[in-house]
Amino acid sequence: MAKVLLVSRCAWTLYNFRRGQMRVLQNSGQTLLCGGAGGDGYEEKISALGVPFFPLPVDRRSLNPLADVKLFWTLYRWYRRERPDVVHHFTIKPVIYGSLAARLARVPRIVNTVTGLGHVFTNEAVGWLRRLVEMQYKLALGSAHYTFFQNTDDRQLFLRRRIVRDEKAGLLPGSGVDTKYFAPSKVLESDESRPTVAFLMMARLLKDKGLYEFVDAAKLVKAKYPQAEFYLLGARDDRNPSVVPASDLEAWQSAGFVRWLGEVVDVREAIADADVVVLPSYREGTPRSLLEAAAMAKPLIATDVVGCREAVDDGVTGLLVPVRNASALADAMEALLLDPAARRRMGLAGREKMVRQFEEEQVIAKVLARYQ
Repeated sequence: MAKVLLVSRCAWTLYNFRRGQMRVLQNSGQTLLCGGAGGDGYEEKISALGVPFFPLPVDRRSLNPLADVKLFWTLYRWYRRERPDVVHHFTIKPVIYGSLAARLARVPRIVNTVTGLGHVFTNEAVGWLRRLVEMQYKLALGSAHYTFFQNTDDRQLFLRRRIVRDEKAGLLPGSGVDTKYFAPSKVLESDESRPTVAFLMMARLLKDKGLYEFVDAAKLVKAKYPQAEFYLLGARDDRNPSVVPASDLEAWQSAGFVRWLGEVVDVREAIADADVVVLPSYREGTPRSLLEAAAMAKPLIATDVVGCREAVDDGVTGLLVPVRNASALADAMEALLLDPAARRRMGLAGREKMVRQFEEEQVIAKVLARYQ
């Protein structure tokens, strides 16, 4: 029986994305602990699963050397105290500082999952910062035994820039999706008589998720089809430099362009009520929101960028559009608004793709094999 630590940027990501992995580890008799930033209410949910949660000082707002040193030192002391057999890191700062701390603490097995490259890699203007982060990644991934990437583009980028060695880098289809939990909840029938078509975007309310493009596209579509509905589901994160100002969100709602549903624990009802799920992101790892929506047989519209391409087969399970292009996004929305048969066909194809390629059990099995 091994002791395994799962470390991410916050309790929210651990609870929402790693809950299935926790369950499998617990059922196999492993001793499991989790660590991440607390204060979001999800540390209690993790503890309720029977998994001890250790709060970590993860500063997500900016590059803060003092905060990063504090995080590194906290992780090192925790690893030395717990003496785990395996540490698995997720998200940028835990991967970087956790890998270095685990190597110094002589953890026998260090595994990472690079879930996405963050705003540093989506903003070409911060060249010096990107070079610094690449250097940190190279040191960290060199200290780890194995690193998973969630799409081919990210893995190839790291190999091409010699940040990681080929034999230490693998691929996962995101964090997977529980297709039994996220299952179609309504009879899928062509509904030409339905008066409205609802478009749903599920994401943190960040600029680089394509939120402004979603709203601009909504304006264009509603000008022609006032009955169309547009919903946002997700939290504002003031600690993220890309967060959308609350004033903009309020203005959009007041003008009637979109309706913000806030954040919910269970997203299935919102997905079930939507006709199309949209994500105009600038770059992703593999977006969980698209996987969950496709598993529930919803057609998708996403940008033709890293990560989204893995989740959407263009013209089969949904439509891919150019990044940062609200007009093209509006055209895709209009196409699916006018074609309920295509929505149904794409939704069914997406469901089949999730069961075949993205089933959570398959992903977890591949991860646990690397713990050995």
